Amino acid sequence: MPGLRIAAIVSALVALAVAPAAAQATGQSSSITGWTSSEPGTPANDQYLISYDNAGTTLSVTGNAAGISSVDVVCYYGASPTVARLAASVAVHTDGTFNTGAVVLKPIAGHACRLRAIPAGTESSPESNSFAGPQLAISEAAVPLSTPSGTLLNHNTAYNFYANDVTFSGYAVWSAPGTAVQSLSPFIACGGPELAPISSSFDVGNFAIDCAGSLLSDDLGAFGGRSEVQIDGHNAYDPAAAVSLFPAAGSNPASENIQGFPNSFTTQVQWDPATGLMASETSEPLVECAWPTNAEKPTFAVCPSFAGSGVTLERDVTTSDGGRVATVTDKWSSTDGKVHSVDLLYDNAIGVSGDADGERGYEFPGHAGFSQYATGNTVPGSTSAPGSILVRTNVTAPDGDPNEAAGAITFGTPPSGYAFTSNGDFEQHNVLVAPAGGTATLSQIYSVGYGVADVTGLALAAQDRFEPPSVVIGSPAGGMTTSSPTVSLSGVTGAGSEIASLVVGGQSVPVAPDGSWTAQVPLSPGTNTITALATDGAGETAQAQVAVVYTPPSPPPASVKCEIPRLKGKQLAAAERALRHARCRVGKIKRVKSRTVRKGRVTSASPRAGRTFAAGHKVELFVSKGR
Repeated sequence: MPGLRIAAIVSALVALAVAPAAAQATGQSSSITGWTSSEPGTPANDQYLISYDNAGTTLSVTGNAAGISSVDVVCYYGASPTVARLAASVAVHTDGTFNTGAVVLKPIAGHACRLRAIPAGTESSPESNSFAGPQLAISEAAVPLSTPSGTLLNHNTAYNFYANDVTFSGYAVWSAPGTAVQSLSPFIACGGPELAPISSSFDVGNFAIDCAGSLLSDDLGAFGGRSEVQIDGHNAYDPAAAVSLFPAAGSNPASENIQGFPNSFTTQVQWDPATGLMASETSEPLVECAWPTNAEKPTFAVCPSFAGSGVTLERDVTTSDGGRVATVTDKWSSTDGKVHSVDLLYDNAIGVSGDADGERGYEFPGHAGFSQYATGNTVPGSTSAPGSILVRTNVTAPDGDPNEAAGAITFGTPPSGYAFTSNGDFEQHNVLVAPAGGTATLSQIYSVGYGVADVTGLALAAQDRFEPPSVVIGSPAGGMTTSSPTVSLSGVTGAGSEIASLVVGGQSVPVAPDGSWTAQVPLSPGTNTITALATDGAGETAQAQVAVVYTPPSPPPASVKCEIPRLKGKQLAAAERALRHARCRVGKIKRVKSRTVRKGRVTSASPRAGRTFAAGHKVELFVSKGR
């Protein structure tokens, strides 16, 4: 993507700083008061616009000007600004108003910029705030792109499209998966999404994700020399890749003028005027050379015609997170009722053209720090998913450098391996099976930002999209009743960004590598609602609850005692009743002489009064028989 990164020029910044005062001294000023797009559904004065180039989207701009006879309506972008012109020499009426009428929007499409009406012919002058206008983010699309008209066998056949999503923080551009770099003139795009961050002054950073997810006609020898798509072992091509095989040359026809060229390509592009975000849906038949052998770069002699592969690719692309994240979902479907092996090499380039390859850096899952790689280097495939590959466009630059960028490639299915064609490009190997009459799906999420920490956060959130955080309490069952003052809980937890912490019943609990956990939680009498709260690496949470009823056991009854009461002087019958009431038993009764105790009354007991024994203990009574 040469020429899209804008360098800072100190002298221009100085001129920009003094420009407002200089402009005001001339008495010239303007303000843009309204703008209306011809694109249906776009509100008047919306900060997000889109140019559908096939439809010739137009924009009408109105405003006021003072001290100016005619204006150019232009868009400035960048801190050391570049200017794109929407309309030239628009007359200012005697009442100070101007109106561009409907002018084609395309000249300023593909930019986040500051719209201004400036004196005609002064575009080389410094940008001035005396000429007031809105900030706009202008996306662009061309749907579909077709083969040339004329005498071609497959003339006017849809084979590609172009989508360029621009917001105030992100820039994303993509086309059909097989689009080779710079093959879609005048559009600058390739098969996979190219993403870059946009600064507050609307400078576009480096493309940390450049042509990622492309499926081109040539792997540059990375996996032995082949197409980046093979169906059942045969090189296969989407319409865009097929077009790239044979440009018209000599007596040989172009790819689109030979038998079997795929002619059922369809595409749709959606755009949201509220957010400026875009999405696309394409359906592409895959074809093979009608020849029994593969060739990395087939000639017309070995590929005189194309034949259907029996597989169709449906690719969905959506942007999010202010345009800094693109999700690509590929659906590989069998169309002939047969099972097909689909062998894929997703091409991933990092950084725009012109940067030194050696500056790029990669951090694969399980690696620590950013490393560089040479042509032919390989990296083993990932053992689990989801996961992310972090990238930097320039590891020698400070992290967060506004002229560079960081990015992440997040996968939902573990690739089987990686091979580098240079330090700026690598192939990601995935193999899947399209079932008979069914579909196999593979998704990847691409993220960009200026700094590694920012991109790491986006990557962790992307991993959560593949596997949202969850926590399950497996034991005990809800409503369980126990007489124990503690309860043992167990369960599992997990997230695409991994679990950073787990709190169960208010206490931190360790999580095993497989996501299992156990916890001992104290209980209070009654119903206890116990919460397990999991927090993952992206800061997202999940919780589960279980109710446990704690019923403390009844205290053991106090032991029954025989405490011998005072019996002396009681009549025998009263003494016996007193013993039974004291949970004692009447033992032997002996008659004894007594000078002090009347006949028939108790003179003493054995054991004596006040002593304590187990219930039922026998007490011997001595009863007076008189003198």
